[in-house]
Amino acid sequence: MSTNSITVFRGETSHLKRMVSVPDRISPEGYQRELEHIFKKAWLPTASASDITDKGSHIVVDVPPLKTSVIIVRGQDDVVRAFQNVCRHRGDKLVQRAGCGKQFTCGFHGWRYSTEGALIGVTDETQFPDLDRSKLGLIPVHCEVWNDLIFLNFAKTPHEPLSAWLGGIYDQYSGYAEGREKTGEHRVVLKANWNMAVNAFCEGYHNMYIHKYTVPDYQGGKNNPMRHRAYIEVGKRFGRYSAHANMDHKRTPAEAVLYGRSKPLFPSFPRTDPDTLTPGINPSRFGEWAFDIVHLFPHFVFNPTANSHLYMWFWPIDAEHVELRVLSFAFKARNAADRLAQAYSRVRIREVLREDLATMEAASRMIATGALPFMVFSQQELLIQNHYAIADEMMGRNVEPIERPMAVA
Repeated sequence: MSTNSITVFRGETSHLKRMVSVPDRISPEGYQRELEHIFKKAWLPTASASDITDKGSHIVVDVPPLKTSVIIVRGQDDVVRAFQNVCRHRGDKLVQRAGCGKQFTCGFHGWRYSTEGALIGVTDETQFPDLDRSKLGLIPVHCEVWNDLIFLNFAKTPHEPLSAWLGGIYDQYSGYAEGREKTGEHRVVLKANWNMAVNAFCEGYHNMYIHKYTVPDYQGGKNNPMRHRAYIEVGKRFGRYSAHANMDHKRTPAEAVLYGRSKPLFPSFPRTDPDTLTPGINPSRFGEWAFDIVHLFPHFVFNPTANSHLYMWFWPIDAEHVELRVLSFAFKARNAADRLAQAYSRVRIREVLREDLATMEAASRMIATGALPFMVFSQQELLIQNHYAIADEMMGRNVEPIERPMAVA
């Protein structure tokens, strides 16, 4: 690795490619292969467990790549389960919105199901000869809870449990969400390939340019002008990095007022004692730490900071459209000053996200022309290299990159 970097690198990188072929990855045919070999087999982070804390509470989650709707519910036995959102009678969508109760009732004919998925009531049941309720419960989806995240797997039988899927990081994030509350939610549909979209958040190489007007000095510092990551690690189904905070960041007047009365939030980062953090956050215990980016393959990015965290889903709709869902969390507000600080940070996050969104669409548009045969990656973009290596492994592909541009006549 280059010595002109503050970065601590971890993980096996010998199989990663610094050049990755592009055109077939964003084609409709390539997208269909991704659906079959990735999204129908992977453990997919899908929702936050903080949305269903009470027994009987449930949410409805759309899963665009698989064109399905799922009910995620905390049963009366306090177990979190997931079911296909379909009535076993005539196939109507069973639940329309989030709520809380002891049963689900279909709005078409009134069939009723328990929160554990059993069919418990059939309207005019005498007219259904030989009906066996025990065989007509809700259709389950494999579901596991990891800290505050709910993972689903749509395979008939998952290849491995979630603990094996996440590997070494499985036990490293316990308690990171404690004492925090949801402070915002954003959703937007982009004309962009989902790979391009998730890639945009897996490196900080773009930071000096894309965000030079909104947050020009919040990372790096005098000793790290190129804003190299403090830590980069790639694993079996994940990649993560730690960003270097600029401790000389000049707060805006609004930041100075709000964060003078409340805990600092984006884009201001307090100096944090690494020993107070759960092991997976700031893994190298870097003293001037700002935040982490954790990419959980295929489509999810987790962004923890000292006082907040973001969840970002990049749900593919088709080969050229992606739905971005963002949830923001922060410490529980104690007073009006905390609420104002959270609102201010939420607006700043939105500003920065909008700059990233334009780049995703522009890159996808140009790559779709076929003019770019391959992408070239730096050491600071190892998470992106790892993303494509995992995709190729799951699809059984051995894609060799073109090592140099073709000569133009």
